[in-house]
Amino acid sequence: MLSRIGLLGRIMLILMAALGAVIVGAILVGRMEPASPRSTQVAPYPRLEQAAGVIDLLSRTDPSLRPTILRAVSGIRLHAALADAAPPGEGLRRLPRSEAMLRAFSEALQRPTPGKDDGLRAYADGEGGRVTRIVARLDDGSVLVLDEIEPQRAISLKLFGLAPGMWIGILGIAVAGLALLGAQREMRPLRRLSAAAEAFDGSPPAGPVPVSGAPDVQRLARSVHAMQERVAALLQERSFLIGAISHDLKTYLTRLRLRAESWPDAQGRERMAADIDGMTDLIETSLAFARGTTVSQIRGRVDLADLAAVEAAERSALGQPVALVGEEVAEATVPGDAVALRRVIANLLDNAVKFGRGKVEIAVEAGPEQCSLRVEDDGPGVGSAEAAAIFSPFYRIEGSRNRRTGGNGLGLAIARQIAEAHGGTIAVCAGRLGGACFTLTLPRAGA
Repeated sequence: MLSRIGLLGRIMLILMAALGAVIVGAILVGRMEPASPRSTQVAPYPRLEQAAGVIDLLSRTDPSLRPTILRAVSGIRLHAALADAAPPGEGLRRLPRSEAMLRAFSEALQRPTPGKDDGLRAYADGEGGRVTRIVARLDDGSVLVLDEIEPQRAISLKLFGLAPGMWIGILGIAVAGLALLGAQREMRPLRRLSAAAEAFDGSPPAGPVPVSGAPDVQRLARSVHAMQERVAALLQERSFLIGAISHDLKTYLTRLRLRAESWPDAQGRERMAADIDGMTDLIETSLAFARGTTVSQIRGRVDLADLAAVEAAERSALGQPVALVGEEVAEATVPGDAVALRRVIANLLDNAVKFGRGKVEIAVEAGPEQCSLRVEDDGPGVGSAEAAAIFSPFYRIEGSRNRRTGGNGLGLAIARQIAEAHGGTIAVCAGRLGGACFTLTLPRAGA
């Protein structure tokens, strides 16, 4: 799974993991409560004990100091106030058990006498058992009202109306967005460098790729440009060397042909001429393969169906058993070099005619994304063990090592080289005629 994620995705995963760790750590730290140095025991009923302490404090304090005490007691979760009469308990549920606990915790509150109301009330809001309001009558007749503020209504620290947790989430999203923009900016030079490397065709580069960004990326761009210049120089030197070898070899072959024509023995003269022709053909095909099959970098729209029809017609006129079969294809257009693609078809047909027993078929099919050309023969076929090796340079299967079907072992290698230069493939399998079936597949124009 991780191997399918690109560099940008991996950077984002690292940043998101770091941000998530920071958020989780902040949450854990926020929930941590320091242990009390005096005691680790917690009162079982802290709210009731606090209310009993407030009642006792107000009962023993001068009435003039009671407003100060009420302000000190009130906070974000508890509101204390004095009233002349007890507020109505409509919508609240009375809790007698909590009232009994309050009397037990308080020194000012006494057990109620039968038939007499001491004015102590404990209420719960709704069906829960949590005390939300306590009402107690003090000695001077005033009524103390303690209301617990609900957590969702408690006053908390907010910034522009949003809680800190919400701001942490917004900050995390903002940081992730900025990180994504920064990562894309750093990845842009690498994309340009990758595009320049893919477009390199062996010709000398016009200039270095304009790359900005990190020093490592700039060094990589300069190294790639230097490598392209070295490769282009080596290819140019190879072309010069191939041209020189071709010129010198043709010169010697021409001399041999002139001497062979003056040979007195007619039969020997014919054999020498045949050997010279074979040597010339071998040199030409070898040099073409070494040059990269001279595939032009200029791509035009080529109709495979037209090329197949022309080749089939010409070979039929020469008496070769080649027939164009299948449904007529209206358009099988591919981008490429027409001369090179016709050479591929010619090589496949030469191979089929050479090994076939008397029947060769060629067919063209056009799909939405690619076009294919199929050449079949009724010869001995190609074994599965030789299906891949047959496209190697100078490789010939054992049955072809004779004068009639010898060849030089470069026809299929050149065909595969041209097909790959056009972004296509060539494969061989067993055909329906009993022999081999070669299939050339190329991307369709405009797909």
